[in-house]
Amino acid sequence: MGIEIRVPVEEDWVAFCHVDGRAFGFTYTEQDREDRRPTMDLTRFRIACDGPEIVGIAGTFSFDVAVPGGRTLPMGGLTWVSTAATHRRQGILTRLMDAVHRDVDERGEPIANLSASQAGIYERFGYGIATSSRVASISTRGLQIAEQHRGPQGAVRFMSDDEARNAIPPIWDRYRRLRPGEVSRSGEWHDGNVTIRARPQGNASATFYLGHADGYAVYRVVDTWNDGFAEHELQLTELVAATPVAHLALWSTLLDMDLVTTIKTRAVPEDDPLGYLVTDYRAVRTVALMDGIWANVRDPKTCLEARTYATDDELVIALVDGDTPGRRVSLTGSAEGGSCRTVRTKPDLTMSTATLGGLLYGGVRPSRLAAAKKLEARSDDILRRAELLFPMAPLPYCQTAY
Repeated sequence: MGIEIRVPVEEDWVAFCHVDGRAFGFTYTEQDREDRRPTMDLTRFRIACDGPEIVGIAGTFSFDVAVPGGRTLPMGGLTWVSTAATHRRQGILTRLMDAVHRDVDERGEPIANLSASQAGIYERFGYGIATSSRVASISTRGLQIAEQHRGPQGAVRFMSDDEARNAIPPIWDRYRRLRPGEVSRSGEWHDGNVTIRARPQGNASATFYLGHADGYAVYRVVDTWNDGFAEHELQLTELVAATPVAHLALWSTLLDMDLVTTIKTRAVPEDDPLGYLVTDYRAVRTVALMDGIWANVRDPKTCLEARTYATDDELVIALVDGDTPGRRVSLTGSAEGGSCRTVRTKPDLTMSTATLGGLLYGGVRPSRLAAAKKLEARSDDILRRAELLFPMAPLPYCQTAY
């Protein structure tokens, strides 16, 4: 009997979770399965079955993703991708990816994104690195917001879990439109976050919440006592600020935490101004910088027309993927948005769909892709124009793990 690819049903849920956990090196508890189930639309997933045994999984979450300029696009967030070690090199992953991509296309979602557990897998499926992921370590000994930047006191307060459950969703919805690459979160997603965060994680505490009218911070604490001297680590899960004032106020409070000597976080993008706002720039260290979100542009016209551009220009883009005949679109971009039309004229830029995914959110420069032989420009002047057209501020970033 061959391998069957099908949509999972409710009776598959326990085995479904077991196979995913085994692939990523952990075990789902009954509580874990209960916590995750409300966010999972099983009709968006596909499983590979060898008889009654599940040997592969892939699926998507339904999101809206922000693009430069503040507009959003329906997006399939690829997730839970694995093939059992006993069934490698049988084409199962390719079949699963094809099935999931067809589902994304049928749902009218012009882009699919993912966060890769291994960076060498997904370019062959049309995904290109679109954002970075930064891990920062902040030494808080004597560190403060510089005096010239300090705002009024009293704008930040602690929130209970119930208060956070109500306060976070509208703030998140404001914030996520400001950062290309960030995604929407459903009510079930927000509720699930609060529920999961209410419990300690490893040697870290349950979650604490700081609230501001225009932002919030989510953190845990790992307490360390060295013969009576506290050297606690604050693990900052999210920092969400819809205004610069909220950003300053939340960081001012975090840096004033008693007994904390280090803050570890992925919530500080490369272009975050924190280092310039504190009394010691060097205290905000990057300890890791790696690929973040990978993007697969399913519908180039819709995606390119949704975002805004840094200059007014028109370039012809040819998309060539392996032996597939190239598609050519003429992109006219401006600060108001973009428009595309299919053309047959000589291309200014030639690239794969994966490379276009890297350009879409504005965080990867065309010159860098050209130097890596992932993009070919018809001339140096064309590359200079592309260099001015695509990059945007702020840099794309995504704090949502999916």
